[in-house]
Amino acid sequence: MIRKALLAFALLSAPLSLTGCGFTPVYAQKGLPGELANIDVITTDSRTGYFLRQNLVSGFNTLEGQKRYRLSVKLDEKRYDVGPGINDIAVRTEISTRVEYTLTETATRKVLTQGTFVDATTYNASAQSPYAGVAAQKDGQQRAATAIGERIRSELVLFFHDKKTAPAS
Repeated sequence: MIRKALLAFALLSAPLSLTGCGFTPVYAQKGLPGELANIDVITTDSRTGYFLRQNLVSGFNTLEGQKRYRLSVKLDEKRYDVGPGINDIAVRTEISTRVEYTLTETATRKVLTQGTFVDATTYNASAQSPYAGVAAQKDGQQRAATAIGERIRSELVLFFHDKKTAPAS
């Protein structure tokens, strides 16, 4: 009984101890959502690019009108058959996407940050039904766009957070 009471006390007091050390969650930074909302997103003209743009725009809560920043994202997708099944027919397909992004200040055209990474997503390949294969591919592209969008959003949040907390020079 005493052990349960001590555990409950420790769990309830943990958030209070974090505030004393100066811990502040990134999403609680004032002005950070405003910076993200001022980003115009441009992606590669593809299905995954479309899904990625929708994901980023909704995640940034983009404002209407002139944007302060432009995020250009280039996607280079390659598909590979993996997981051979019966008769050496692939049962899974991997989408390997090379992602390059650049955040530019619109007014000065100065590159603020950029990055490159590779995302890999797999989906079931269906030899029985062409429609099932198309639906699985679309689902794989949506999942790839979500993963890519989360990574880019995280890197931009860290960029703006570091920019905001860096000492003025």
